[in-house]
Amino acid sequence: MWLDEAEIYRHITPEQLANCLPDCPNPTQWAVAFDDAIEFFDVRRDDRAMLFAQVGHESQDLNTLEENLSYSARRLMQVWPSRFPNDRIASQYAHNPEALANNVYGGRMGNDKDGDGWLFRGRGPIQLTGRYNYTRFADAINSREPVLYPDSLLEPGIGALAACWFYVTNVPVGADIVTATRRINGGTNGLDDRQRRYERCIEVLG
Repeated sequence: MWLDEAEIYRHITPEQLANCLPDCPNPTQWAVAFDDAIEFFDVRRDDRAMLFAQVGHESQDLNTLEENLSYSARRLMQVWPSRFPNDRIASQYAHNPEALANNVYGGRMGNDKDGDGWLFRGRGPIQLTGRYNYTRFADAINSREPVLYPDSLLEPGIGALAACWFYVTNVPVGADIVTATRRINGGTNGLDDRQRRYERCIEVLG
């Protein structure tokens, strides 16, 4: 007996996901993953449009799932002026992602071992960063996979769970676009794009 699509996808269908995230490389695979993740973390219906608006901006429609840590020396001095006050220091980390991650993330966010900054760099649709967050997420899904195999967050199944966990853990229920963006991004970077995405997701998801 064939199942109706509504019986398979409880919370979001591939068509809806493709309309929310137009450049998503595999709407069917990601719809399955997010459908399960929304169920697992009980993301409220009223918050799903905001979730996908934030995911869409942060991951460029699920095309960018890993933090870009390749910076020029000039850009390093702009982003982290206290850590890289001059070109001599910044040049040592320019276009050297592993060294940069260990420098800027080492010793914080639960990164207490050598190499943790790089090992637990940002990954997933909403880039999870730091051993502390990876460990809390692992506890939430009762699996050590995110800690033992951090690249698992690049896969739809674990990645969608990570995004939903981070969202429900950090964003208040019913948050507006500014509040949600600050909780996800730490500031209001890309607010206009997030707003446009949110409006589109509301139309798609109702």
